[in-house]
Amino acid sequence: MKKNLLTAIFLLSLLTVGFSQDKIITVNNDTINCKISKISHNTIFFDVITSGIKTSGKLPLNSVLKYTVSAQTSPAELKVSYTNPFQRFRFGINCGPGYLLASSKEAEDYMINQGLASDKAKSYYRNLRWGLNANSDLTFLITPYLGAGIKYRFFNTSNSVEGFFDPQDGVHLIYTTYQEEIYVNFIGAMLYSEQFIGSGKSYKLNSTGSFGLATYRNEAGYLNGYYLLTGKNFVTDVSVGFEYFITSWFSAGADLSAFFGSIRKMKITDGSTTTTVDLDKDNYENLIRLDLSIGVRLYFWNK
Repeated sequence: MKKNLLTAIFLLSLLTVGFSQDKIITVNNDTINCKISKISHNTIFFDVITSGIKTSGKLPLNSVLKYTVSAQTSPAELKVSYTNPFQRFRFGINCGPGYLLASSKEAEDYMINQGLASDKAKSYYRNLRWGLNANSDLTFLITPYLGAGIKYRFFNTSNSVEGFFDPQDGVHLIYTTYQEEIYVNFIGAMLYSEQFIGSGKSYKLNSTGSFGLATYRNEAGYLNGYYLLTGKNFVTDVSVGFEYFITSWFSAGADLSAFFGSIRKMKITDGSTTTTVDLDKDNYENLIRLDLSIGVRLYFWNK
């Protein structure tokens, strides 16, 4: 009986060793000693022997940091489709504050010359600099690190001020409200790059560069009249971002973006007539701003 028991234990130990020749290390730094049986384009399959019982398991490849295959496993025994798959499409949506960087000194001086108090003019443009930005992008990853896509960006700011204005008739000062509601829309082609940081796949840095068309719309009210100012031009947008992966296909992150461009020709409508004005270089409507946004990203189509 003892001889048979020792033989069984010896055979069991050999069986366990035979099935524990490969190794899988997950993105959470967990180690699985096993025998890898198959690797498909997005899944790794393996067998584990525990107390003489064989258990089959599988893991998505995007949750595997690395794996090693013993020399005892022959190429014919291990069926590999792809060893480095990645999600081909990335969709992001974000929002946050935006800040216009252009100087407003000339605009402030003009309002002061129109009769508005200096402190009100400066406060008006200081608050008008801040607005809300929102953006979304769709990227196709050509490699695990580089991609191309399309980006849409939106910015809105508004403000109003009450005070005495000079209608330039040499007689009157009128107490009225001056107000503006500004919208800037942008859509353009985008180049994208990304890089995981750290030993796992939980944190990522990315950067984008976009070039496209921006449209400008300003709904202004002054001296009981309403005016619509519109224009468009080609502009550039660049950004850097940081992501934290909540799952292998869903992340949250933050982006810092710089928007460069200006409007050089403006259409002005008062409801009855429309005038097109070529702006002097010193009077271009400067759209330069910084945007800080937070949001989520979705990764899909692992091929």
